[in-house]
Amino acid sequence: MALKLTRNAGTAVYGGWNLNPNRLNESYDHRLLVRSVIKKVGEVDSAIVHLTTRGKGVEQHMLLVGSDPLIVADGVEVTLETVGTYVVRKAAYCSECERGGEDQRDIPQASFAFSAPSEYRIIRDDAVKKA
Repeated sequence: MALKLTRNAGTAVYGGWNLNPNRLNESYDHRLLVRSVIKKVGEVDSAIVHLTTRGKGVEQHMLLVGSDPLIVADGVEVTLETVGTYVVRKAAYCSECERGGEDQRDIPQASFAFSAPSEYRIIRDDAVKKA
């Protein structure tokens, strides 16, 4: 079964065989940085990612919804499943304080499916440990 994560542009996912959650940058084997998420009417949704492999450098890939998975390592794959939109709205206009409005911003988000052996750890860059 695949691990599904939804990410915005500018966020990363770390993976590794000996991944330390407290030292992601020092312990990862692979880092997937989402550079951009593209959602256009009438076109196939896509995401541009940078795959950093420790000791080998960075590769850029364009993933398309419904296309073949990106092979990260032996037994580790990433597939772009869907691209959705997260809507951010400003607060309603307040005549008393004269603030707010009806502006909204659509932020495209990519939903990825990660398939890997159980020994391979996958952690978001913004993961927070529960106390």
